[in-house]
Amino acid sequence: MLNNSKLLRFAVTLSGVIVLFAPSCAAARQTTVTGSIGMGYNYWERTYKGENPEAYLNEGDRRDWSVWPEIELRSSGIHDLLSLRYRPVLTYDDLRDTSYVDHYLTLAGQRSLTRNWNVSLSNNFVLSTDPTRDETPFSRLGHEGPAAGTPQGPTTQNAEQASRDTQLTWNLGRRRYWTNDLTVRTDYTYAEDSNVGVGYTYDALRNESGDNGNADEYEEYDRHDFSGLCSYRFSPAWKSNLELHYIKGLYNDNGVPAGLSSDLEEYRADFGVDYNQGVTDTFPFLYKFRETRYDDYRRNDIWVHEFTVGWDHALDERTHLIIGGGPAYVDAEDMNGEWVYSLYLTFTRAYQHANFSARLEKTYATENFTGAGDIGLSDIVEARTDLTYQFTEKLSSGIFGLYRYRGILNPQGEYYRAAVGDGVPSTGRNVGDVTYIEHGYSAGANLDYRFLRWFVASVRYVYYKQDADLVRDSYTDNRIMLQLAVTKELWR
Repeated sequence: MLNNSKLLRFAVTLSGVIVLFAPSCAAARQTTVTGSIGMGYNYWERTYKGENPEAYLNEGDRRDWSVWPEIELRSSGIHDLLSLRYRPVLTYDDLRDTSYVDHYLTLAGQRSLTRNWNVSLSNNFVLSTDPTRDETPFSRLGHEGPAAGTPQGPTTQNAEQASRDTQLTWNLGRRRYWTNDLTVRTDYTYAEDSNVGVGYTYDALRNESGDNGNADEYEEYDRHDFSGLCSYRFSPAWKSNLELHYIKGLYNDNGVPAGLSSDLEEYRADFGVDYNQGVTDTFPFLYKFRETRYDDYRRNDIWVHEFTVGWDHALDERTHLIIGGGPAYVDAEDMNGEWVYSLYLTFTRAYQHANFSARLEKTYATENFTGAGDIGLSDIVEARTDLTYQFTEKLSSGIFGLYRYRGILNPQGEYYRAAVGDGVPSTGRNVGDVTYIEHGYSAGANLDYRFLRWFVASVRYVYYKQDADLVRDSYTDNRIMLQLAVTKELWR
C-alpha cells in the first residue's frame, strides 16, 4: 500500500512522462501554463443535539486560515488533450493552534488512436480534513461540480450515481484522510451514434493518521469497478443503451471480529431504450438492476429492480422539463421483498441574466463506500432548487435550497440499535421492517466579484441541518468561506 507522499510523487512523475513523451508531442499543439495564488478563511461551526452534545465538541468545528499556489498545465494536439492541475494548501488551524498541508491533484488525458477509437485516463488525489472535498478536488464547497477548464474523462455512469458511489459521510466530522481515484477507459464508435467501451476505476480511501483502530475514523477500503458499455442507434427515432458494472470492495478490517469480513461485491446492469419524437421530445425507457453480496454473514444480500418511463421535453429554447417514474422491487436475503416506486423530475429555465433549476428524485441506491458503517440499500428522496444571477459582467451570485431523506433498509450494528430505539427488536421478515432514517436540510448562497482583470473575491455561506436516529448524526452546521485569488496565464 502506497503512502500519500509516494502516491503524490508517482502521480506527478506519471503526468510529466505523459506530457514529455506523448507520441503526438512532435505534432502541432498548443500548451498553456496557468498559475494562481490564493488565500482564504474557513469558519465551520457544528452544534450537536441530544442530552450530551459536549461529547462531540469540536468534531466539525474549524477556524482555518489558508494560502496556496496553484499550477495548471494544459496541452492539446490534433488527436489528444492532457491536463495537470496541482494545489498544495498551507493551513493554520486557529482553533487548535496547529498547521498542516492539504494536497489536491488532478491528471486527465484523452487520445484518439483512430478516427473512431479513443482512450482516456484521469486521476484525482486528495489529502484533506474536509469530507466535502472528496467529490471534486478543486471545488470550494463540494457542491460546485468539476473545476472549469479541467478535462473530465468520460464516465460510465450518470453524474449523480458516480458522485454518490464514493461520497464520504459528513457525520464523522473532522477527520484527516486521503483518497485516490484512477479511471482508465476506451471507446470505439462502430456506427453512427453507436459505440462500445470498457473501463476500469480504482478508488482508495485511507486515514492519514494510520491504522490505529480508532472507531471514529473512516473505514478504509479499495474499490475496483470494471465496466462495459454498448449503445446502438437503430434509426433516427430509436436508440438502445446497455451498461454493466462489476464492483469489488476490499475493506481494511481492523477492529472487525476475527473470522468476519466487510468485503463485498456489487453487480449492476442498466438497459435503456430512447424514442425520439422530433427535436423537442424524447421518451426514455430504463430498467436498472442492482445486487450486493456481503462477505459478512450478518448482512443480508440485497437486490433492486427498477423500471422507469420518462419524458424529456423542450418547452422552448430556454425551458426544459424532464419527468419520469415507475415501479421498483427491492428484496433481501431471507426476507420478503416489497413493491415500491421511483420517480424523477427536473425543470430548468434560462433567463437573460439568470438560470433556475429545480430537481426532485426518489430512488433506491446501494451506498457501500461512505467510510462508515451506514452502508447498504438506501431509500433516497432529494429535492433541490438552484438560482444563479449575473448582476454585472464582474459580479455574480447563486443560492440553493436542498432537502434530502435517506432511509437505510436493514441497517447493522449501532445503526440498527438506534433505529429500533427502545422498542422490541424486529424479526426483520420484510425489507424495511427496520429503517435507519436521516433528514437533511441545507441552504446556501455565494457572491463572486472579479476585478483588476485577474482577481476574484468570493464569500460563501452554507447551512446544513440533519436529524437522524443516532444522536451523533444529529447536528447543525454553519459554514462561511472567504477567498481571494489571482489567476494569470503564465505561458502559451
